[in-house]
Amino acid sequence: REQLHGYAFIAPWLVGLVFVFAVPLIMSVVFALNKVNFVSGGYALEFKGLENFRYALLRDADYPRHLFSSVTSLVYDVPVILVFSFFVALLLRKKFPGSGAVKAIFFLPIILSSGLFLQLQTGTATTSLDAAIGSVSENITVLKSVNMERYLLEMGIPEDFIAMITGPIDKIYNVISNSGIQIFIFLAGLNSISPSLYEAAYVEGAGGWEKFWLITFPMASSSLLLCVIYSIIDSFTAYNNPIVVQTQELMTSMMYDVSAAMSWVYFALIAVILGLVALIGSRLVFTY
Repeated sequence: REQLHGYAFIAPWLVGLVFVFAVPLIMSVVFALNKVNFVSGGYALEFKGLENFRYALLRDADYPRHLFSSVTSLVYDVPVILVFSFFVALLLRKKFPGSGAVKAIFFLPIILSSGLFLQLQTGTATTSLDAAIGSVSENITVLKSVNMERYLLEMGIPEDFIAMITGPIDKIYNVISNSGIQIFIFLAGLNSISPSLYEAAYVEGAGGWEKFWLITFPMASSSLLLCVIYSIIDSFTAYNNPIVVQTQELMTSMMYDVSAAMSWVYFALIAVILGLVALIGSRLVFTY
């Protein structure tokens, strides 16, 4: 019965994969292995094997740099988002007046950034929304850590170390806007912890610190692994990711073959990273 429920939940995704995404996926593989020549009334394919992949990795000046930038941004941003999301979930777990409104505020950026919401806007409304977001992004510079950087430089701390400290402060707007899903995943994991565990710990004389490290954190580790995987995918597929921007620009320039090759290399990189994370994380997750 549980398996049937699982299949029912993924049925919409399976239908979309077969009837919507299957053909584009197959065509992207075909384009990556061929040179696309446009002719009157359509296009003609000229088999090139791995030539498009060699061009992407060895001849394109920007693609390897964008790959490295995507991975370094992932390593830097994902831990900050996870720590922030887990901390907020711990706070929202407590019942207090207005907790529902606070949850809605954290989830609101997810709705506003969805493609469906933007498609429902008129051209004028979309322009106004973009202008408002740009204004918020510009005004958020008041949170920049210019003064802190100057003080740390005067103390003789290396610039690279200062950048690691002040980076999360400079990206606080992006961290908040990219943490909505993770907060709710953590909330679901935290709310599934049995209260009897905390009652037994209280009887044994455990304090708040011991309860957190011996009950809360281990029991929420499965949610943590799920949030890590989601955050990695979200970071790699963000609209402002340099690889996503480059492949879209190539498609606009009608270079579908090179764009497809770059996309599949990028997909392979994501698959390897997610595989390593899932393999290592599954060994560390607390199971019960």
